[in-house]
Amino acid sequence: MDRTVQLAQARFVIEEIIFRYAELLDAGDLEGLSALFARGSIKPAVGETAKGAEEVFRLYASVVKFYDADENLVPYERGQCTPRTRHITTNLIFDFDNAVMEANVRSVFTVYQTLAGRNEIVAGGRYVDKFVRTLQGWHLNEREIIVENAGDMSRHLNG
Repeated sequence: MDRTVQLAQARFVIEEIIFRYAELLDAGDLEGLSALFARGSIKPAVGETAKGAEEVFRLYASVVKFYDADENLVPYERGQCTPRTRHITTNLIFDFDNAVMEANVRSVFTVYQTLAGRNEIVAGGRYVDKFVRTLQGWHLNEREIIVENAGDMSRHLNG
């Protein structure tokens, strides 16, 4: 297959994974989000790296604050709560190896949160990702979250 076609296909799949991460987190679907890291790890802005789906699930369930439809703070329960956020991911920059088997991707994120009728930017920064292609396809191997613009995250994250 032509390398240009490989690059285009890889970009499409990787973009979908990156955007799905934001969609799953905003929807309050930690099972779906953690599945993205079944073969990978995530290094949060603060704290230890979580490896594999189970560790990523525990990390997000303990760090992210969740709300029910009436905006009451509640423990995480799939389909019953969300963090009331919108993660916007932009400015994706791809660096592929020659064989199109690995990709380093940098992107920029902004997090909005809507509570009590107020829509506020609570964080902004960068994701530094490493993707790997196996026989099963592309997967997120590593994600580092770098918060560069911290707003009031007290209603979004614990600690």
